Amino acid sequence: MQTNAALKKIDLGELELVRTSQVDTAMDASVSFPFSRTFPATTGLELEGGHNVVYFELAPGAELGTHTDSPEELVVCLDGDDIEAWVGDERARIETNDLVVVPPMAPHGFRNAGTETARFLGCFSDATVVSEFEAPVEPLGETVLRT
Repeated sequence: MQTNAALKKIDLGELELVRTSQVDTAMDASVSFPFSRTFPATTGLELEGGHNVVYFELAPGAELGTHTDSPEELVVCLDGDDIEAWVGDERARIETNDLVVVPPMAPHGFRNAGTETARFLGCFSDATVVSEFEAPVEPLGETVLRT
């Protein structure tokens, strides 16, 4: 059986990150969609399996503001403690090695209440992700992001 499979490896610590924020909120997230063709911070690699990935970091006191994503998302906390996570009306504290399942179109976000930078990896169940935020995301100037 012959395949054209190729190993695709990236170093999360070496990713180019876009610092995102919103006016009048605590949103301050550094973000990369490493396999996206359209997001400003990307590796140029493409996935073939019909899914997408996001990597983001939150400094102490910073948050990734409430937003919805079109597909289901699995978010793994790679580093961090005392992280506030919310999905819809439910809230929980998460830390390193915790996994959060976010249903499609469910409003959700994260806030780092800890003292160290928190790092996350999110995996989406679809290659196309449409995210809608409550306010424009700077420096992109959009409330709806497509990756």
